[in-house]
Amino acid sequence: MEGRDDRKMANGVGKHKLLVIGPTEPWSVREKLCLATSVMKSGDQNWVSVSRAIKPFAEPGRPPDWFSQKHCASKYSELLETTEAPKRKRGEKGEVVETVEDVIVRRLTGERIEELKKLIKETQETHRKLKREAELIQAGHLDSKLEELWEDIQLKRKQEEEEAELKRKNTDAAYQGKYCI
Repeated sequence: MEGRDDRKMANGVGKHKLLVIGPTEPWSVREKLCLATSVMKSGDQNWVSVSRAIKPFAEPGRPPDWFSQKHCASKYSELLETTEAPKRKRGEKGEVVETVEDVIVRRLTGERIEELKKLIKETQETHRKLKREAELIQAGHLDSKLEELWEDIQLKRKQEEEEAELKRKNTDAAYQGKYCI
């Protein structure tokens, strides 16, 4: 049995194994990419440095300990477990060119690029829609519907505020439950 554990350690799998603790809400691709790049820079044993470096990149509404050392180590362990070891490529002097850290960062970078492309497309569509509405309003074609449009805007704003409050309460409750025994 010990030989099996040694192989896991040599492959880089299992050495970060921690119980899954902390946030139950999923990390965003952006947060995972920040984690992976910070680990690449600081090393996977320097969780103090990793945690400190990525705290400013938390998504809005995250609790203060979202990027705690334990949570970072646990999430990185998950990333390692869901990433295949890179194919062994050799450079000119025989060294391995790509590491598992490189694979993780490359994959997450690709996912983040796709997210940003989608966000840009959605933002452009929203801009076009708002521009058309503004032109119709300025031309006087929507004067009869202005009150209805204003009510829709207020309703959407209220729903967004309620959703944000519910999300905050759920996150707070999850963290309170985690610390209460």
